[in-house]
Amino acid sequence: MSSVTPDPEPTAPEIIQPLSQYLNHFRLDKELASGGMGAVYLGFDESLQRPVAIKLIRPELARQQSFLDRFIREARAQAQVTHSNVVQVFFVGQERDVVFIAMELVDGGSLAGKRISWQEALEHMRGLCEGLREAARLNIIHRDIKPANILLDRFGLAHIADFGLAAPVFSRDTGEPMSKTPTKSAALPVLTQVGSVMGSPPYMSPEQARGEQLDVRTDIYGLGATFYELLAGHAPTKAMTLHELERFMSGPPPPTLQSLGLEMPRKVAALIDKCMARDLKDRFQSYDELIAAIDAAAPRPIVPAPAVPRILSWLVDLAVYGAVTRLTLQVWPVLGFLALFAWVVLGALLVGSTPGQWMMRLKLRKPPDLPAPIGRVALRFLLQHGWLAFAALTVASIYQSSGAALFVYAGLGALLLLVGVGGSVLALFSKERRTLADRLSGTRVLVDVGGGS
Repeated sequence: MSSVTPDPEPTAPEIIQPLSQYLNHFRLDKELASGGMGAVYLGFDESLQRPVAIKLIRPELARQQSFLDRFIREARAQAQVTHSNVVQVFFVGQERDVVFIAMELVDGGSLAGKRISWQEALEHMRGLCEGLREAARLNIIHRDIKPANILLDRFGLAHIADFGLAAPVFSRDTGEPMSKTPTKSAALPVLTQVGSVMGSPPYMSPEQARGEQLDVRTDIYGLGATFYELLAGHAPTKAMTLHELERFMSGPPPPTLQSLGLEMPRKVAALIDKCMARDLKDRFQSYDELIAAIDAAAPRPIVPAPAVPRILSWLVDLAVYGAVTRLTLQVWPVLGFLALFAWVVLGALLVGSTPGQWMMRLKLRKPPDLPAPIGRVALRFLLQHGWLAFAALTVASIYQSSGAALFVYAGLGALLLLVGVGGSVLALFSKERRTLADRLSGTRVLVDVGGGS
């Protein structure tokens, strides 16, 4: 009697083929991605006539209770959170040996391996905070926030996916699971107890790595680490194991985004750094607090400055020059110009604009609407007001009957007058309202209708 060698353990796709590519009333069209736990397919819901994503667990894993519990846990947790920034779960079921989840099709790809602008980061971060806030309201924390678990739809809206590590929110006061709504997170299979660790090391908070009780501040840390990577191009740490992560956490913190020389407002960099604070008390304490900080750092609506505020701001700044020059012209002709220069630099450092512009609610910006560096402020000042120094020297030369110097000073002053004042006059009739000096210095004078800088 001949022996029969058993077939090797079938994979999920091999199980599906005998089922005519159908799981219940869902048709499987093509594989989108695969991993250690299974695969994700593009599918179609024959009942409701809509495209869906079908996530399968490998049959050999489905026979292991811990993996099956995690899979069901993901489906139940994700199904409870109904929000536009969370991937929606429609169905969880089993067909023979195949366990699967049918969920919303988000077909724009994940943020893994991408770099985005700070404006995009704030937009995505705010939406994700709202989704996670809704999850927290239902007594659920995600515990695995990372770029690969953030999906974009065709409209560019970010969605949180993969609630496989979701857990109940613990009270900071009692240490007990919180339950604020009729929805019971107790229906979720319990996978992780205090003292055990699950997650992705580069994005895990210190308390998560230590296996401690967690609350929403753990997901806030994950958000910070995720957007650190999306802005900087690399994760805050290369740690891939808990041992490496513990060593990283015991050492100095990663370089701040501001220190990396990235072009973004200081408020944005500080916001990310605060999300990643190692001490829980130094982090944002709630999603409401984080959303308020995001709104404060977000780009303000701006419009080109009209003619009247520009002229008034110019006259206010020139008043300093006129007052000093009148008293010191014959003794030190350029003192008035130096006083005006100091006036402008001091204003740029203190209020982000010249004092005259600040009084008229005008802001000096450089594309893409970032506060202008002091070097550009100085360059713009010299291009727009430098002729005043040569004008004072010209008048002093007349008093001193210095003919040769007179023509040199007058010529240089006329040239700068053409660049600065001439450009400003032309800008009054331009749709862009950008002076020639603005173009040369790469800055713009704008009205900040949002009331912030």
